[in-house]
Amino acid sequence: MNQTERDEQQATVRLMRWPEVEEITGLTRQTLVKMAANDWFPKPVQVSAQITAFLSNEVEAWLEELKTRRVHYQNPEPWARRPFAAQQSTTTA
Repeated sequence: MNQTERDEQQATVRLMRWPEVEEITGLTRQTLVKMAANDWFPKPVQVSAQITAFLSNEVEAWLEELKTRRVHYQNPEPWARRPFAAQQSTTTA
């Protein structure tokens, strides 16, 4: 990475407050705190005595890393072969 790329990356880093991080990740604050404590999520930074926030580049890197954890099912079509139970019912006359 050259100096220009580093400067551009630093220029785009911004502080993300808890509600925004919760919305982007779909996780609650409690879950994020537990994940950060176990090094599974970036830790927030202390901005002031009463304000903590996340660095946007760290949250974005975590989201990108999730793509490597995709679940790959052995057989993705088992539901297509089994008819729904309500469709199997027969009426007798």
